[in-house]
Order: sequence, then structure tokens, then C-alpha cells
Amino acid sequence: MEEWDEVEVPDNVKEIFVEMKNTAELMVDLAYSAVLFREKEMAEEVLELEEYLDLLNYNLTVRAVLSARNLRDAERITSILQMGHSIDEISNAAADLAKMVIEEKLHPLINEVILESEETIGKAIVSPESVLVGKTLEELDLPTNTGVWVIAIRRGKRWLFDPDEDTGIMPGDILIGRGTRTALDYLKELARGVLKVMPNG
Repeated sequence: MEEWDEVEVPDNVKEIFVEMKNTAELMVDLAYSAVLFREKEMAEEVLELEEYLDLLNYNLTVRAVLSARNLRDAERITSILQMGHSIDEISNAAADLAKMVIEEKLHPLINEVILESEETIGKAIVSPESVLVGKTLEELDLPTNTGVWVIAIRRGKRWLFDPDEDTGIMPGDILIGRGTRTALDYLKELARGVLKVMPNG
């Protein structure tokens, strides 16, 4: 497990706050994915991210307290700390889901609830004939063109979590995405090579 104490964190309250929000969102998406696909490796990633978020929350508290110069500053900082605590609670809930995956204590009803939500998690296997192959996530702009956000990619036995815009798509990749069922079905057709043209192309 990575030693988060050695990781450099943002050096001001705003940047830490944004990093906490983004980390918590990724944790929730990965936790749902781990539940749906019974992926213990993905669940373990959620638990590692929880440690990172705890570190961020600690640094948020320290920097916020140090920035208070008077009573008015202290009152404003209180709201920041409360929001940080709320984000931390969200991350704890995601971690609880992850632990259930690792300990194999999931009830089938949990899957049903996730799948019945308006926005859900799905996976698409990329065939060699797919128009996605050879393009980066930035070039594909899948959120705009399909309505799906790719949150992870499985490449062989390796996982790429929270892939960036420069990540290229290769044959055999398994894309884990978040979106509506219609959007996910559309991405699957593109990945299988059934649809040969992107909406913008």
C-alpha cells in the first residue's frame, strides 16, 4: 500500500478542498464499480484513496486553523471544516462498500439498487475493429459524445484508475464508465465495433 505520508499535497485550503472533492467522487464511482463487478483490486484502491483523503482532511484542518486571524475568519473557517468533514463521511461510506466487496459480504439487492439508478456504472470491452482504438480520451471526448465518463480501464491484469486525457485506448481494454443506461449501451456499441462513426465524425 502506498505511503500517503510521503505524498505531496496541495499547499492551500482551496486546492486541498478541490482535491478532496475529486478524490471522494472517484472513491464513490470505484466503490460502485467494485460492487457491481466484484472487483477486489478496485475495492482495495478505494481503501487506499480513503487514506489519502484522511491526509488531505488533516492538512485542510491545519491550514484552515493557521489562516484564522480573528473571530470573523474563525467563523468562516468553521464552514470549510464542516464541509471537509462531510466529504470525509462520504469517503468513509465508499470505503465501507469496498470492505464488503473484499470480505464478500454483499447482498444481491445492493447490485439491483445501483443498476436501477438513473446514472449507473457499466463496462465496455474494446474490440480491435472499434473506432475508439488508437485514440486518446481527449480526442474521443466521451462525456460529450456519448454521455459516459471513463473512471477506470482494465488492460490485461493491470488497472488504470482515473485515467487522464492522454490515456490512449487499446484493443482488449475494458472501459469502466459512469452514465445513463442509454449512454453506456451506446459506448458498448462503439467499443464492439458495431458503430463505426463517432457522433462528431
